[in-house]
Amino acid sequence: MTDTKTEDKVRALEKEVDRLKAVEAIRKLEHAYSFYLVMWMPDEIMDLFCDRDDVTLEWPEGTFFGREGLKKFFGNINPNKDPEFMHQMMHLSDVITIAENGETGKGRWWGFGAMALPMGEAGVMQALACGIYENDFIKENGTWKLWKIKWVPVYSGTPATGWVKPDRVAKPRPQPGEGEISVPEWWDSDLPAKGIDYAYPSGYILPFHFRHPITGKETSEGGRNKRVKGFKE
Repeated sequence: MTDTKTEDKVRALEKEVDRLKAVEAIRKLEHAYSFYLVMWMPDEIMDLFCDRDDVTLEWPEGTFFGREGLKKFFGNINPNKDPEFMHQMMHLSDVITIAENGETGKGRWWGFGAMALPMGEAGVMQALACGIYENDFIKENGTWKLWKIKWVPVYSGTPATGWVKPDRVAKPRPQPGEGEISVPEWWDSDLPAKGIDYAYPSGYILPFHFRHPITGKETSEGGRNKRVKGFKE
């Protein structure tokens, strides 16, 4: 017969394995969310959330609740899928905590990135932004899903103006003279370039190696990439 101490150790190990699996599932979920934000893929984003009335999106400008709140917010940003739009927000330095019952979790990330927001005939506004995500997750029918997002900005600004208050900006240090960039002789790639102009705003979305974490469906970048000049499967 197995003694009590051994059984306790086995149970503790099983619980720790479950916790580690939960942490990894939440990390993948959050990172998928960050990738879907770049070119704003609303269907994929909304499918990451649980089906509860207390789903919450909390921004400094206001809070949205439930499935209707998700549609109101995510469905109204870049609705025409303008290829000049970009919302790159890298989710970094995660700290993920799983509740004792293994059914809910919390995660905290730095969000840092660059944005390009089409403004009609006025052109495209570009900006840098940084903030903190403090998010809640819940296991729904055995699958981890997003539950609540809280975004707290730390700073933002344009590349031209930066993010420090104008009266506090120090004079820049002298910069070395600009010269032509030469390609070294050894830089001879094994395959030629694909012909895609990756420079913004190509509208190209790097294909995902994974299916949607919740629906299991292939994501929609394939159809959108067919419109990109020079793109081939």
